[in-house]
Amino acid sequence: MGIARRQFLQAGLASLIGWQLPTRDRVAFAAEKYASQAIASKHKLALLIGINQYKDDNSSTPKLALRGCLNDVELQKELLIYRFGFAPQDIVTLTDSAATRANIASAVTEHLTTQTLPDDLVVVHFSGYGSRLGDYNTLVPVDSSLSQNPQNIDGLQDITELEWQKWIQTIATDRLVNVIDAGFYYPNSSNLSAVGNFRWRSRIGLKSWQPPSDDGVISLPKGVTLRAAAGEMPCIDAQWAGFSSGAFTYALVQQLWQIMPANTIYVVMSDIATTIDRRAMHNDNLPIEQQIANMWQVAQPPNGLAPVENKISKSSSLSKTITSDTFDVFPIPAFSADSVVTAITSDRRGAEVALAGLPITVLNNYAVGSILSTANPRDPRVLVQLKACNGFNGRVEVISDRSANSKIESNTESKIAQVGQGLVTGIQLQEVVRAIARNTKLAIAIDTGLSKIERVDATSALSTLPNMYGVSAIEQSVDCLFGTQAASYGLFTVGRTPILGSFGSVGESVGVALKRLQPFLDSLLAAKLLRITENQSSAHLDVRTTFKAAIGVDARAVTIASKSSARATSVPPSNLDNTIRTKPISIGDRLECQIENFSEKPLYTRIFCLDPRSKILTPNFTAIPYASDGIIPPKSTLTIPYPKTSMNWSVSAPKGIVDVFVVISLSPLLEVTQSLETSQRQASSLSGLISIPNPLPVIQSLLNDLDRTYKSADFVSASGDTWMLDVNQWTTFSFNYQVA
Repeated sequence: MGIARRQFLQAGLASLIGWQLPTRDRVAFAAEKYASQAIASKHKLALLIGINQYKDDNSSTPKLALRGCLNDVELQKELLIYRFGFAPQDIVTLTDSAATRANIASAVTEHLTTQTLPDDLVVVHFSGYGSRLGDYNTLVPVDSSLSQNPQNIDGLQDITELEWQKWIQTIATDRLVNVIDAGFYYPNSSNLSAVGNFRWRSRIGLKSWQPPSDDGVISLPKGVTLRAAAGEMPCIDAQWAGFSSGAFTYALVQQLWQIMPANTIYVVMSDIATTIDRRAMHNDNLPIEQQIANMWQVAQPPNGLAPVENKISKSSSLSKTITSDTFDVFPIPAFSADSVVTAITSDRRGAEVALAGLPITVLNNYAVGSILSTANPRDPRVLVQLKACNGFNGRVEVISDRSANSKIESNTESKIAQVGQGLVTGIQLQEVVRAIARNTKLAIAIDTGLSKIERVDATSALSTLPNMYGVSAIEQSVDCLFGTQAASYGLFTVGRTPILGSFGSVGESVGVALKRLQPFLDSLLAAKLLRITENQSSAHLDVRTTFKAAIGVDARAVTIASKSSARATSVPPSNLDNTIRTKPISIGDRLECQIENFSEKPLYTRIFCLDPRSKILTPNFTAIPYASDGIIPPKSTLTIPYPKTSMNWSVSAPKGIVDVFVVISLSPLLEVTQSLETSQRQASSLSGLISIPNPLPVIQSLLNDLDRTYKSADFVSASGDTWMLDVNQWTTFSFNYQVA
């Protein structure tokens, strides 16, 4: 790697001051002098490790190749370079065959330990298998033997977490982020390498094992440790649309593209935990708040706190002393980003972009035609349109004149040239218009546990259902699974949680089962479309929504969550902003939604709920004064339900997670209101919610309303095959709560 940075600095500076100070003092002074120089910016170093191609040394174990670890490295590298200003030459990557134990140890020493000075920023990332050997959690390098013979441990090259932390301790900075996207818990079934649409990032361990040497003593870990799993939490290698990655890594990277100085680390980690819990692997036995604690460690002990004697194992963890709620390790930009230009064409009219700032649900369904603009207000305004998308990468073109009255410029050659000159590598982009394909379909995984005949029958039956298609589990990104439980057919989430009420009688045929399940599938497709509209991070409307619950017999009000449009300009700060309640609420508790309109124009809203049965519900408060409960006047607050009446929005069975979507528009939501009129007029409910009998056309009507708002703004016309949603015209906030 050439002469180490620290060695070079020490030699050079020592030669200048060597005649004045003893050797030890020369080195200390040189380091201090370097760190204090304003003209010498703090150095940023990273070591990124990703291993997909593990060898399967034992035929009795499952096939062990992973799919997303190299993409984790790429996602992190783009984030560090384009978002946080790392120099490419200061990022060392070790992937697949290069990621041996010896190479990893050498890279920590040569690239990080010998080059890092106090106040430098260091990022270390490991994506691959973890394991549990004896009482130790371990990281698995590519050359570690996978033999399960307890007498044959010569080939084991695992790195215990204890060793890993000791290596990290040698890096001379506290500004350190240690990311581990590997798991240590492996399910009891020795032939289970995947669940639903995901693969485990944990390898079968050995119960009887001791490391070659272990003094059992370690100082508290440095900096911030962010890890995908602890204890018996699963760690997931996820298949998304067009690419694989660690579920944790993508959620983390996406959050860091969106982070701004006001964000707290708790909110960042809460959003990551919620994303994984709702989009990947739900854990019934571990509440979100405990998942957050397991994933996040900041170890900067108060003065006088002695180092901890600790083996890092399944039953223990290092101190979780939290000294700061701000995520101030990174140099956080003043603006958020959804995308970044990674390369430009020779004519400067097109570019390659990375889209990892988009939430995974949106990215999985991001359609050609979407429009983005430069994110930094100090950069020249450039508008580009998505022409192709492959996983988290896309290709865009600068928008030229297509309409004499178009609000998207430019309509002269000089303007086109000026816009083209603003398109440079590294420029960050934000959403302007989101395109959603009108032919979006529901992808249904056919469980590999079904027999070949059952899978053929399921594929045939799904081909007759509109807007649905079947695929093999793990091969593609899917929305749900079709399989069996207790000898009956039904549906599971992508993480294989049974969908309540979807299982039929024993002896039912595959074809009959899928015909019976069509209402469930329609509802899941409607929910998918609704989730694609979620855009808190890219929305501009001057609005804040606070979701509350009246808990227990004394009706003690608590805030479940409070969210405002991330890119709004007139929403005043509040101590409720980004509040998140993670504890469950109970059946019978009462809910309330407050929507504050800080703009000079009226806003229009609709609320939809998705319950554990995958039913879509909506509040049914149609009596006076609820006739206009979908309108928020300018500079006003709307409370749903109206607090001065006896009508309640009550928490009802079944138990489980409920998602709430609050859709707010600058234009009236006329079509969806008309679609709901009959249902609301005929239905009644003690809980204040009604189940929508035809959810798919209702949500399609909502998208038609939002698309109509876009067209009224006179933007560039797009294909009739897509809904075009203008982020300046609408906001969809997403909340969720757990019914205990």
